[in-house]
Amino acid sequence: MSTVTVNCPYCQESMTVNQGDDYAPRFHECCKCGQKFIVERGANRVKVMKEKEAPCMSNPDCREIETSATCEE
Repeated sequence: MSTVTVNCPYCQESMTVNQGDDYAPRFHECCKCGQKFIVERGANRVKVMKEKEAPCMSNPDCREIETSATCEE
């Protein structure tokens, strides 16, 4: 696990979140406003997105559906 400091995309509150060692996007909840948002690590930067504005492959729920659908026979 690695930690990164990000700003909530809703209220701009600065907070430290735990990310996995992989580059998979993860949901986090703001400690100030309670809104759920997505943090995605990249090779050189960290993207912070509102859940409804994130592309499908950056949204953990949508990503799981899309990647599991391609594995069906």
